[in-house]
Amino acid sequence: MIHSPRRIALVALPPLLALLAAGCQSPPSRLYLLSSIPATPQSQAAAASGSSRPAPAGAHANGPVIGVSVTIPEYLDRTDIIERTSANELKPVYDAQWGENLAVTAARTVSDNLATLLPSDDIMMLPSRSRRSFDYQVNLDLTRFESDPQGVSTLAGRWSISDSEGVEKASGHVLRKEPASGTGYDAMAAAMSRNLAAVSSDIANALQRLPAQSMSSAASPPSSAARARR
Repeated sequence: MIHSPRRIALVALPPLLALLAAGCQSPPSRLYLLSSIPATPQSQAAAASGSSRPAPAGAHANGPVIGVSVTIPEYLDRTDIIERTSANELKPVYDAQWGENLAVTAARTVSDNLATLLPSDDIMMLPSRSRRSFDYQVNLDLTRFESDPQGVSTLAGRWSISDSEGVEKASGHVLRKEPASGTGYDAMAAAMSRNLAAVSSDIANALQRLPAQSMSSAASPPSSAARARR
């Protein structure tokens, strides 16, 4: 039986295409996350005793409920790692990715940082499925949160703290540059994490200066029996 050259070529074409496709596939991406500050023995002890800050009479032993949200520019809010190469140019990294969208890992990191710095307060990352009301809400609105090819991480933006009625109680602007302590994307992520740790410390200090009483657990009005004993 004689096979035409054209038929042989058609039969051999699918395996050849599969081989070419396999050769063109990029290696699996390495995944990275931002890291929070480590818990200290002092913060662990404060969490156990509920004494990270003095509370007025009638305050909840575990402090106020605090919601935390972080927003970043849309071009950064993705799993792709983006490097800024100039004032007008951004370069995506193809062999490394964030393990989750950058805004999510940033909000998780700030929430964990505040939970460590204010261990007696109830810190919740937003958005949350919980229907609990918040005594304070922390908003960190970042206009820049990226690194350059030299590994220098830049964080710029504004943070604010609002009460349960949406009234702003404290705010501040932040601009930080943190060089990486080594090469590679792990060092880059660590430098970005240190920037978040610094702004988390500023926010924690501002929260400590606000009334510690939880609005949702404020002391209820005395009963008639209690008034009679006065």
